[in-house]
Amino acid sequence: MSQQNATYSSYRGMNSFKVIIGVAPNAVITHVSNLYPGSISDKAIVKQSCLVNHFSAGDMILADKGFLIQDILPNGVSVNIPPFLNSGTFTESEAKATKAVGKCHIHVERANARLKDCRILSFIPS
Repeated sequence: MSQQNATYSSYRGMNSFKVIIGVAPNAVITHVSNLYPGSISDKAIVKQSCLVNHFSAGDMILADKGFLIQDILPNGVSVNIPPFLNSGTFTESEAKATKAVGKCHIHVERANARLKDCRILSFIPS
């Protein structure tokens, strides 16, 4: 029961595992973390997986909204998160930023699609 409770994700409404995938700008998968229970936060996975040890000053991380890890990264490493839509429309600068990030984000989506299509993470040993 305790193991099942640890894997329950209230966000997804089911039992699941989480994994952090690193993708280079050329869409090559560069890092795959261990599996973590679905109830763990993204920030905790980044800390425990030692992913931050692979970054150096000048690196930029593209992340989804809500992936708030800036405070645990080394100095000089930045996180680029698309702006939140607060008032119903983006300002001109927010729209340009969202479009620019979207062009890069497609590489991450393609890497995720390869993981799903090839069922790379479909087998989880007991």
